[in-house]
Amino acid sequence: TTYASARILTIIRHMMATFSADEDALNTLSDDVGGLWCRPIAVLEYPPDSFKFLREFVHPNVPCIIRNALSNSPTNLNDTVLLDKKRTPLLLTLDEIIDQVGGEIIITVDVTPDGHGDCVRPVATGEDQSDDAVDSTLSQVQNSTRRMFVKPYEERMSLDDFRDMLRADRYSKQHDNKNINHNNSSTLDDDDLTIFPLSRNRNGDQENTQQTNTSSANETNPPIVYYSRQNDCLRTELTQLFSSNIFPKSFTFAEEAFGTGPPDAINIWIGNERSVSSMHKDHYENLFYVCSGQKEFILCPPADVLFLHEGEFPSGKFNRKPSNAPTDDSIWVVELDCGEDSCEDEVYTKWIEPDIKTSLSSDRRNDSARYPLLSRAHPIKVLLSEGEMLYLPSLWYHRVTQTCETVGVNYWFDMKFDSPHWCYFNLLQNMKSSKQR
Repeated sequence: TTYASARILTIIRHMMATFSADEDALNTLSDDVGGLWCRPIAVLEYPPDSFKFLREFVHPNVPCIIRNALSNSPTNLNDTVLLDKKRTPLLLTLDEIIDQVGGEIIITVDVTPDGHGDCVRPVATGEDQSDDAVDSTLSQVQNSTRRMFVKPYEERMSLDDFRDMLRADRYSKQHDNKNINHNNSSTLDDDDLTIFPLSRNRNGDQENTQQTNTSSANETNPPIVYYSRQNDCLRTELTQLFSSNIFPKSFTFAEEAFGTGPPDAINIWIGNERSVSSMHKDHYENLFYVCSGQKEFILCPPADVLFLHEGEFPSGKFNRKPSNAPTDDSIWVVELDCGEDSCEDEVYTKWIEPDIKTSLSSDRRNDSARYPLLSRAHPIKVLLSEGEMLYLPSLWYHRVTQTCETVGVNYWFDMKFDSPHWCYFNLLQNMKSSKQR
């Protein structure tokens, strides 16, 4: 580990000296990261002690899978304990959650037309994108497209309604994106993402997209829902579930290894195979546990920031508009985020542009011209099954989806910023930053 860190630091120093990352330097860095940093994901049958966890995973900044980290026996202890071989892992489905806490609880759900929220995608722009124009067909307003970071629409609904909608969109999945009629949407772009129009409110103000009960499982093309609140939602929105002591409040081995105190947030995630979280990083040490179903992670180490084509993009969010056509449920538009002083000031978000899974697939080799550095990245596919926990180190990039209806819980612990790890990463990130306008 010491040699690997020193070797990578040498490459970074060389790049600093030349103030540019030439082809040889990039190739050398890619080879060293692949040969010295990336390794097969270790699988531990039981949680390690804090010293082993720190020495073998936290300090070298590498992921691992931990089994038997949560027990199916409720506990009111402040932290988990090592499980003996007679105890079984915690398993929990959406139906069991509703049976326990009731279906009337209101939650805030991410809603999208195609399952892709919080991602970079093309948005159709035109001269007249006011509310009066959003019912027009996209061919009438699509004078050009612009790549934007688009967030999901947020909708408050009951757990019962969420379950109905989650399963309704699965029944319609045979209508893939190429066949679904999104009313005012265009054909797919080169990234297989549907193009939606940009809408500007006439008064220049952002509308509140957190609505209640505007979606229905009975729609012709039901939207795709994903519970991914990321705001400590297990301890806030689903307080009753957390209070049942099914989940531990923390993990001693992790707290001692991270050295940053108890979890900053504990989140619950519920979705199916149609929801995708695009490639991104978090400034947290992450422990992700699958309660039921299966998660698919594609991981890249922090040094891959040079190769993932991260840029800054104008940000906006999906919104649903009522349609004038009697047979249409609603139409989808993208609304720009407003700046602090005016909606004329655009807000920019730094994000990964390509979808690494589709761009590196065998039938998408033409993407090498659009994203020439992507082939130097080091994607690692991890299938995390129920009863397994993934340790995802801070700053590791990850693309996440599900292979079926899945319930997961994650614990976010603050990362340490007063470290060479953050300083070197921030240098690499700034070297490749490019504003997309």
